[in-house]
Amino acid sequence: MQESVFDENVDYLYQVQTDLEAVEQLKKEMAEYRIQEKNLKKSIATEEKSIQDEIAQTIKRRKNEIEKVYDDQIDANKAKSRAVWNKRDKAKSKRIGERVSYETSELAEENRQLQVEMRTLFKARHLPGFSRSGFFYALFMTKRVWEYPVLIVTILAAYIGIPAIIYFICKAAMYKSKPEELALGCTFIVSAVLFVITLIYVLILNKVKLKHYETLLDGRHIRDEIAANKRQMKAIRNKINKDKDDSQYGLDKYDDKLTELEEELSAISAEKQDAMTVFENDTKQVLTNEINDRRLGHLEDMKARLDSLEESMTVLDEDIQNSLLGVANNYGAILGKEFCTPEKVADLISLMEDGTADTVSEAIAAYKGAGR
Repeated sequence: MQESVFDENVDYLYQVQTDLEAVEQLKKEMAEYRIQEKNLKKSIATEEKSIQDEIAQTIKRRKNEIEKVYDDQIDANKAKSRAVWNKRDKAKSKRIGERVSYETSELAEENRQLQVEMRTLFKARHLPGFSRSGFFYALFMTKRVWEYPVLIVTILAAYIGIPAIIYFICKAAMYKSKPEELALGCTFIVSAVLFVITLIYVLILNKVKLKHYETLLDGRHIRDEIAANKRQMKAIRNKINKDKDDSQYGLDKYDDKLTELEEELSAISAEKQDAMTVFENDTKQVLTNEINDRRLGHLEDMKARLDSLEESMTVLDEDIQNSLLGVANNYGAILGKEFCTPEKVADLISLMEDGTADTVSEAIAAYKGAGR
């Protein structure tokens, strides 16, 4: 049989070529199916993700909408509470001020009378008005702790600060002068200023302090009484400010309103919690079902097309395997695997058609002899 096949003419090769091309055609169909399968799987994955994204976004949006409704109410409630607290604080501050004024009224009146007494005393003894000031007592009759820093700062300013400023002013004004003239001029001016400052201090010391020392001592006693009263007034103010009992200030209407707002806030918060529980337990599933009902039909159609395509591919794959098995059984054993391709068979047919060979065996021999 092998020899009879090798003695076949070109018609035998035409049949081989037809069967091999049929196999190649089946492979091309399989390649197209695989492309369709790949695209369809990609579309299904994209659609599934799109559905899940829409579900997630819809749930998030609806949840935010529900939360915003309640959060707006909570914010409005808190704004009302802040406004009531502000009014309450203002009312409390006002009534604390009234209480402080009432409880310190006697001391304040006593200080006013002491100031009138001191002003009358100094005026009767013909002392200048500035001699009643704390600054005067700090410079000329230093006694209290705070007066010593005032005295030191004043001395530093008078004998260092002011001369330094005058020196720089002189230096700027006399910048064209010679160095020795500049030094002499600045020294003279600074010395004159220091002399005037010292002279003023000595004149006040002699004309006011030494001459009216007893009166100034009386003024010191009056100032001490005023300071003691101020310390007592400060202690009373601090005690009142530290008092935590608000019942005496008539703030009940504010407290009642704050209690009402707190109860309203608790109710809103409870309603929000209930609404979110309902959303998590029921609404989320309703939204999911609505989207699935609207979009899963198209997804199922694509999956059905994929199942049908895969079935067709399975059948086609069986056809390819059977065709390959038939080619191997019918031609492979005779022609060999080398010549069981459409291209090689076409070359053999060309050799027989142009008269180079008359039989299949001659065509094979001529093909191999040509070194192809």
